Amino acid sequence: METLNPFAAEVVKETKVTDAPAEAGGGQPTAAEMSQLTFAKLRDLRIHTQELRNRFARLLNRGSPLE
Repeated sequence: METLNPFAAEVVKETKVTDAPAEAGGGQPTAAEMSQLTFAKLRDLRIHTQELRNRFARLLNRGSPLE
């Protein structure tokens, strides 16, 4: 698939990345893939939790009613 980059006059080619070990195992993810996925999900949850904490702290500092 070729797409034109609207910001430059060059053609950008999109490549599809395949994972040979996962395909060979009947579609089951490898232990390394599960580890990476789990780590990424935990990182995302930690970031989201910190964002909620910061938001709550701003509300308290602002003195807004929480009702």
